[in-house]
Amino acid sequence: MMQRSQFLAVVAVALLVFVPGVALGTVDDHDSTSEFSAAESGVTQQQDNVTGSPSLSASIANNRVQPGEERTLQVTLINDGNVTDGSLSNPALEERVTTARALTAELNVSDVETEPRIDPRTLEVVEPRSSEVPITVETNEQAVARLPDGASAPLAFDVTVDSDAGAGVYHLPLNVSYNYTSEVDPERSRYNTTTKNKTFNLTLVVEETPRFEVVDVDSNARVGATGTVEVTLENTGTQAARNTSVALTSENSDLTFGEATTGSRYVGGAWEPGERRNVSYRVRAARSASQQQYAFTAQATYENEEGNARQSRALSLGVTPDPEQTFSVVETESTVAVANEGSLLVTIRNDGPIDVDDASVTLQSASSDIVFGESATAEQFVGTWETGETRTVAVNATALPGASERDYSVSATVSYEDREDDPEESRPLQFGLRPGPEPEFTANDVSSNLRVGEDGTLSGTITNTGGSEAENVVVVFETQTETITPLESEYAVGTLAPGESETFEFDVEVSGSAKSGPRQFTLRPQYRADDQQRQGDSFDVREQVEPERDVFELSVVDASVEQGATSEIAVEVTNAGDETLSDVSAALFADDPIDVDDGDGFIQELEPGDSETIVFEISSSGSALTKRYPVELDFQYDEPDGDTKLSSGYKVGVQVTEPEDSGPPVLLIVALVALLAVAGAGAYLRFGR
Repeated sequence: MMQRSQFLAVVAVALLVFVPGVALGTVDDHDSTSEFSAAESGVTQQQDNVTGSPSLSASIANNRVQPGEERTLQVTLINDGNVTDGSLSNPALEERVTTARALTAELNVSDVETEPRIDPRTLEVVEPRSSEVPITVETNEQAVARLPDGASAPLAFDVTVDSDAGAGVYHLPLNVSYNYTSEVDPERSRYNTTTKNKTFNLTLVVEETPRFEVVDVDSNARVGATGTVEVTLENTGTQAARNTSVALTSENSDLTFGEATTGSRYVGGAWEPGERRNVSYRVRAARSASQQQYAFTAQATYENEEGNARQSRALSLGVTPDPEQTFSVVETESTVAVANEGSLLVTIRNDGPIDVDDASVTLQSASSDIVFGESATAEQFVGTWETGETRTVAVNATALPGASERDYSVSATVSYEDREDDPEESRPLQFGLRPGPEPEFTANDVSSNLRVGEDGTLSGTITNTGGSEAENVVVVFETQTETITPLESEYAVGTLAPGESETFEFDVEVSGSAKSGPRQFTLRPQYRADDQQRQGDSFDVREQVEPERDVFELSVVDASVEQGATSEIAVEVTNAGDETLSDVSAALFADDPIDVDDGDGFIQELEPGDSETIVFEISSSGSALTKRYPVELDFQYDEPDGDTKLSSGYKVGVQVTEPEDSGPPVLLIVALVALLAVAGAGAYLRFGR
């Protein structure tokens, strides 16, 4: 239990601590006088000599400080001079002896003394120790030219209170030196000058207060992203702080709190001495930031145990942002061609330093010549994307007809969520897209079997010699003559990749009125690109139209008949064409004196170059001359495509010969037969009745 004497000592110290006073007094007082004495001058001193001196005092305003505080102490020197002897009829001489001149003042803390204080945690009396110097004076010696009687001189001293300064009452020595005239002999114009040094003890009270120190800083803020900066502070003071808010201020615009440079957080409850608290802030590191320490200051605003609002000193700390989250384009592949749509594949790597979630890649074209569908942008979802992993984004892109074969700028931007579910976006990743050339076509191996009066074919091979794929390619047959007509003017060959070829063939009808010889035909490729029909460059081909030819070649095996007799003739029919003919019907026609008794023939099928013989029966009149007479053959047949054709006008010669037997002449035999017929008729009429 505290003894009564100890209690009285505690009370006395408490009064010293909490009821500061203004210290006035002199610790050291030294005079140095220079004067002329009466003995030295040989003159009797007169009664009208004036003697006196300045009388200085020092005071300090607002003498309560906190540990760690930087403060300018306002010290005032006041001169209340004294005239000890002299005539009131000469105020100028009185002012002379009461004015301090060439005054210098220095605040020296090397000899600071403290008064006894009470430790609030142990309630024990802490004895004064002259070795404690918790204050640093930043201002050098100050000078005042003259300080007359009744005047004052303000002096400002910048001081820093150590952050671990103990609470209590401190006496700071203020050393003052000045000159003054101690005596004036007006008759002899003699002045005695004196130099004086004085020390004033100024009272400074270091309050019991909460004090804060930064003990740890942790940050996951990345360059170009928002992250958390966590500051750990400890109350290193002697009092608890209540209703505390901690403001964190950035000293550089590269690290900010959204649009502001200061962020504040409230810390509730009593913050006891020795207790640590973690205070978190959301900080945005600009893309212009680098991996270096950025200066911040933390300052606590609180209420002390008396309920008074106080503010701590500013605490310096550094924050180093993490490396920026980056991605890189490692490969691109494109089948896009001018005036065509193709695929664009972009392979991107997550270079870290973190894995990301809900990632999506947006492609942006910098030119109106390159579009994705009908838009300048295309987006594709990627999802979770680990560090070091590559993802390939595939989109359809189109180089419009006005585009050229050059590199176009395209950018890829990755949007994602970081580890704290904050939405972020990468820097644009630039790469080039160079459209390939348009599809181009050539025709090769073109051939035909065109002949006047026949159906033939024109065929060949079309090749895509361009740099891009052509879809739905169609070859269009164009001709300017009416005697040569394609049965179908378009031939679809399908999709042709660069370098790919396909054959085409047109069925062509050449009329019998056409002329044989070389003919020029135009073939024009068409294809589809970007959902539009496009035409390639046409190419002309020159083909020969052969003269008209017979479908059949005829060879007469036996073509003779005797006068007035009947005979068979055999005709060998050969297929002179290039197609197999079927259901070949032949009809034989003749003019007098040749009669056709059996003029029909039929061949089931006749392949190209094959022959078959057809037999016909003819007769000759008895009056026919012995010579060759023409007979005509017409054919009707079916072609392989089912068309029925008629071919006429085939002529062969029939030889009429004399009878080989020399018996009665034919006319005589005929006359005899006629006579016998008449006789028989007469007998019947005569005897038959």
